Amino acid sequence: MSCKFVILLFLYSILQFPASSQFFYFGRNKVQYTRFDWHVLKTEHFDIYYYPEMEDLAKRGAFLAEESYNILEEKFVHNVTHRIPLIFYSSHLHFEQTNVTPGLVPEGVGGFFEFIKGRVVIPYNGSMWDFQHVISHELVHVFMHSKINRILSDHRMMQDRLPPLWFVEGLAEYWSVVWDSQAEMVMRDAVINNYLVPLSDMNKIYGTFLMYKEGQFILKFISEHYGEHCILQLMENFWKSDNFETVFEKTLFKNYKQFDDEWIYSVKKKYYPLLANSDQPSGVTKIIVGEGFNLKPVFYKFKDRREIFFIGNRSGYTSIYRIDLDSALNNQYYEPTLVLTGEKTDEFEAFHLFQSNLAISNSNLLAFVTKSGEHDAIHIYDIEKKNIVETFRFYDVVSIGSISWSSDGNRMVLSAIDKSGSSDLYVFDIKSNELQKLTNDVYDDRDPDWSPDGKTIVFTSDRTPFGNKGKYNLFFYDLETNNIKYLTYGNENYYTPHFSSDGKSLIFSSDFGGARNVWLTKLNNESNYQEMKKVTNFITGAYDPIWADSDLVFTGFENFSFHIRLVKNLHDASDSSNAIYPLNFIVDKPVWQPYVIEGNAEKKSLRYTEEYSLDVAQSQISTDPVFGTAGGAFISLSDLLGNEEYNFLLYNTAQSTNEILSSFNIAISRLSLQRRTNYSFGIYRFSGRRYDLTDPDLYFYERVFGGYLALSYPLSKFRRVSLSTSLSKSEKDIGYDYINIHNIDLARRALFLSNSISFTHDNSLWGPTGPLDGSRFNITLAYTSDIQYSHANYYSIIFDYRHYFRLGLMTAYATRVWLFYNDGQEARRFFMGGSWDLRGYPRWSLRGKKLWLTSNELRFPLIDKIILNFPFGIIVFPYIRGALFFDAGSIWDDKYLQTLGSAGLGIRFNLGNIIVFRYDIGKRLENNMKRFQDGLFYQFFFGWDF
Repeated sequence: MSCKFVILLFLYSILQFPASSQFFYFGRNKVQYTRFDWHVLKTEHFDIYYYPEMEDLAKRGAFLAEESYNILEEKFVHNVTHRIPLIFYSSHLHFEQTNVTPGLVPEGVGGFFEFIKGRVVIPYNGSMWDFQHVISHELVHVFMHSKINRILSDHRMMQDRLPPLWFVEGLAEYWSVVWDSQAEMVMRDAVINNYLVPLSDMNKIYGTFLMYKEGQFILKFISEHYGEHCILQLMENFWKSDNFETVFEKTLFKNYKQFDDEWIYSVKKKYYPLLANSDQPSGVTKIIVGEGFNLKPVFYKFKDRREIFFIGNRSGYTSIYRIDLDSALNNQYYEPTLVLTGEKTDEFEAFHLFQSNLAISNSNLLAFVTKSGEHDAIHIYDIEKKNIVETFRFYDVVSIGSISWSSDGNRMVLSAIDKSGSSDLYVFDIKSNELQKLTNDVYDDRDPDWSPDGKTIVFTSDRTPFGNKGKYNLFFYDLETNNIKYLTYGNENYYTPHFSSDGKSLIFSSDFGGARNVWLTKLNNESNYQEMKKVTNFITGAYDPIWADSDLVFTGFENFSFHIRLVKNLHDASDSSNAIYPLNFIVDKPVWQPYVIEGNAEKKSLRYTEEYSLDVAQSQISTDPVFGTAGGAFISLSDLLGNEEYNFLLYNTAQSTNEILSSFNIAISRLSLQRRTNYSFGIYRFSGRRYDLTDPDLYFYERVFGGYLALSYPLSKFRRVSLSTSLSKSEKDIGYDYINIHNIDLARRALFLSNSISFTHDNSLWGPTGPLDGSRFNITLAYTSDIQYSHANYYSIIFDYRHYFRLGLMTAYATRVWLFYNDGQEARRFFMGGSWDLRGYPRWSLRGKKLWLTSNELRFPLIDKIILNFPFGIIVFPYIRGALFFDAGSIWDDKYLQTLGSAGLGIRFNLGNIIVFRYDIGKRLENNMKRFQDGLFYQFFFGWDF
């Protein structure tokens, strides 16, 4: 049978007897916190889905989408013949609740194109420029998918493939955004530090951000050296070969290797000379925190103790760390201390690594932002007492960016995004618990910092004539007059400004001149003349500059990682700088204004109604030596937003023509995901030959029809409660041969009522072959009874606990405890044995109504990657891991028989992040764990580590 049929039949058995299955699928929850009231805005080429709070944003997005469509129609020399559904969310936190994709949406995902129904889903992050970029990026995917399918169809070929990912994503970047300082930084760093990946080896970085940027650069190089038309020809020639390198060679007359020699030599000539006048961060600064991704440092001084707090991802969880500044400067291997672990609890569900900063008040209070339920929350941590003293949540805002304390510690300024998508500045009064909005417009206001005298807030914003091109400048907000005035004015970017402790100087980062560096300006100049001086001169980039007494602490980008570094004597570095730029500008252009859809485009706002379309349709015929021939079909439909789903199963197991009508298997179910409580219900009628685990010789014929209802309520991302109930009528017949041989008639009729409740927790962190940190837990209670004939009546208790102790970055000790218990009339049996539970014993060979198991495993890395070069190409084998294991357990019906065990070692191999192959060698512990078996057992199977 197909996997879909197996899954459906297995789900049926779970619903009829909820506690009879011993396989629990853990996983985190996608929580539907928000009730979206969806509307549709129809334009010439798009159906745009939005909710009323963001209507203005949807209209601006409609204009950008139509504008991008016209540009891409010309570039692709192609038009999309169907209307394109665009689904907008006003914030990333809302976007994470989308059901268009069934999986969890990570913070780093800025939008996606779903290929089956052609849906484009995009969140807004406060920046109209980023919004335009993502809309264009995803529409490139739409056009490419449509054009490639048209080309293959014209040549009568199957429409089942696309170009390699480097080309797909590289073109989406190249045709949606200009080459900017961030892309330049990544490529400079890759070349200077020698990790640039040739096109011929692009699979080494498959799916990474580096692959996006290299793909963009390669297509930019092709356009500049071969002509823009060659990019279009690569798609036009796609039908000529299943191998894209062959298509590449037929188009550019060079294979990958020849092209690599050309473009890599060219890029080295471009970037190597930069070292003559610029530096790498590691060459001229002192390291404070290396390894991992470390951002948003903040300086803390208490008596003689100087410390740096920062947000880092050093183990897989994004968390807050602290490090003694002087000790770190004197010892390059000095390790930071973990302050608060993120992404493991409901309260600290997610830290925004690249979005939200840390802030420390004069009264030793650390403020930080995490996702906590439906909205972001601000937490206050007492540094000296080492505990959370207060948490603030705001109904009016969804996402919070940077924060800064006032000097008296009674207020803080923050940048935040509300339900409409507007990114504005707010002042929060801690004593009165009042939130006041300072700015209220379409512009993206970020990175506020409060002056020491409490009168001024400096911030960065795109409210300039250059803002519609994604450029951010610095502004002062006067709290006494509510006036906003320019500090900088130019067609470049300025970010993260910070006042000195005396308020006389300001540092910030800027990509003025090409690379992002730290600049300083003095504010106490009695004349009207002001200037800014360049403090650092890096090839790559400097982020998040802060004052540490008289020193500069910042985040530097190098070797594709973010490290925290220090420059001694900041004012000396500024005074000796020869890079000086005057700030005596004249504002001579009006501020940009966003456009909305208008003109000839159809503008008609409609209430969203569910329209269902096909997701999956498949048929299957199979032959089994025991059960014979069977066949059927499965169909799945869902609405455009993925909130509602219908599944239909039709299957027949007849062995002869007179059994056809009686052997139909039919199931109809509905799954609803649009509310916080997810539910499913359905009806079914199953008929056919079955095998009973109670007796190894027992095959029987059973007819079952009934219905079920299942509810799942996520308490948070990590915890959920599930309920299910089913009512089914069962008729079980045993063959006459079995009755004659055993002199037993096990035929019976029953009307089963099954109820179950379960609690599940999962905050585990996964490595290449299984979890490495965190824990997973499930407890299920169930009761099944025959409410008509009393032929069956049993209860079930299932306990499954797994914990993972991190010993190193990729090393962990994992332990698992199972306690399964079925008892009562016609209680179902559990099974055990094999690579997934009690190793060393034949798979599912051990059976009983009661079971316990403990598994212990030391997981460690063996080989990260093996690359084999064959004449026909390269094969990469990544993530080969080792394990030492010890299992013990037993399974029985009424009388405990013996304790079983096994010990040994194994190897795991991850294939494409899709499946893990497992090979174990060891010895069974026999005779109640008193002796090892003679010889060894060998087991090969597949599946992730427990």
